[in-house]
Amino acid sequence: MKTILTALVLLPMLVMGQQNQEPAQVVKSVWRAAFLAPGFMNEFRLGNRTTLISEARITSYSKAKEVETDPNQTKYYTSTTFNPDVSVGARYFYNFDRRLQKGKTIRYNSGNYLSVRARYRLPAVAKSESEQVPIGDGSGFGVEALWGFQRTYRRNFYLNLALGSRIFNGNAEGAGDFTLGYTFPSARP
Repeated sequence: MKTILTALVLLPMLVMGQQNQEPAQVVKSVWRAAFLAPGFMNEFRLGNRTTLISEARITSYSKAKEVETDPNQTKYYTSTTFNPDVSVGARYFYNFDRRLQKGKTIRYNSGNYLSVRARYRLPAVAKSESEQVPIGDGSGFGVEALWGFQRTYRRNFYLNLALGSRIFNGNAEGAGDFTLGYTFPSARP
């Protein structure tokens, strides 16, 4: 009987404690270094679940073409450019509460997101161009709509995967981003 009375007395306090919790929110500012497409990124909090992400990186762009030289022989040709790339966009994180309920971390904005991003790729600093696959300098402007997820693991190892579509230089095409990097520790959330 004492257990039931104690539970009835404590239950309203537990419920009120649950209601007064601050909502899960993104970190104020996160700086990262990327390794595969070298560069730097910053995520800045705009709202509880929204960030502004800006990036400056060196990216590569490739095109490939299959050419039939004989009826029984095919050759593949590729062209690649390496371009400085700057982008700015917004991310909305939609699964923080579910991650916390499952006991998973949202440290340094670890979660799934929807994103819209504008990207400008500057002219190539290096390129390998095949005669059969003209590529130009690879520069241009694009707008991307992406779904992605990012995680910051132990020792601040960073992983990001984003997939979607974009309009780049007036052409609609698929878009993707795979990033491995390092998250710089921040003093405050």
